[in-house]
Amino acid sequence: MPGRLGRAERRQARRDADREAVLAGEAKRVQRWTARPAEARHLRRLLLDADVRAVRLMRQRARWSAMAWSALVFALAFTMVNVQRFAAGHAEPWSPMWVVAWLVDPAFSILLVGLLIACGHLSAVRRQVTEPIVKRVEYGLLGATTAMNVAPELTHRFPGGLPEQVASVVLHLLVPLLAFAAASVITLIQDHFSAAIAALTDPPGGGRLIGINLHEHPDNSAAIVELSAEDRKLLGAARHAINTGDLGPDPSGYAIYRRVMNGRGDKTRAYRIAAAVNGWRPTLHAA
Repeated sequence: MPGRLGRAERRQARRDADREAVLAGEAKRVQRWTARPAEARHLRRLLLDADVRAVRLMRQRARWSAMAWSALVFALAFTMVNVQRFAAGHAEPWSPMWVVAWLVDPAFSILLVGLLIACGHLSAVRRQVTEPIVKRVEYGLLGATTAMNVAPELTHRFPGGLPEQVASVVLHLLVPLLAFAAASVITLIQDHFSAAIAALTDPPGGGRLIGINLHEHPDNSAAIVELSAEDRKLLGAARHAINTGDLGPDPSGYAIYRRVMNGRGDKTRAYRIAAAVNGWRPTLHAA
């Protein structure tokens, strides 16, 4: 049994291997640069995948929602202080009137924000709210909140005189408008994100994957190829669950997510498979 190589012998062996690689045109740097184009091509294919792009849009939508809601909450917190000063008047601190005055601004703001968000959701499903009373309520609530926010600045004496008072009034005019703008665009931008995600994950032509797996479509048809390998595996698991009775016919995406995926993984895949398995029956498939 040959003895183990010493440290110096191992270093010499590595130098000899590197020298042979250089002579063969396979130096480490050459190997590294040779591998980079293939790696870049693979990465580009992954980044252009519809599901990957959809996930990136979902993350961007979450970031946008967090930023918009933060701006809305900060703006409402700013206006609440001045409205409380206006509503409390000369009431003593911590008296019932002083405490209840903190609820005046939330009462107006919650109704206004809720109305704007509801209108945005209805607009996303092509249901326009055109009644004049709704617009009158919106602008009435905005005007009341702005007036109560600005009123204390009009009666307060500022050390800097009129210029400082004007600057304070302008600031207290802009902040309620910021809250109004944030509430108006939150749902609109979210719905645009949802439409973009749906456009990436839906099949070409905008139709749902209804007939992808009916009995007239064999498993090797062109329709089934539209699903990725992982989705086809999940589709097979959903079919098996229907065949064994663990899932009912035409299961929902939530049912597939809970019973087939065990509540783990990307929930959007479950809803995509729910559309694909819709209409599939074991008896029809066997026929």
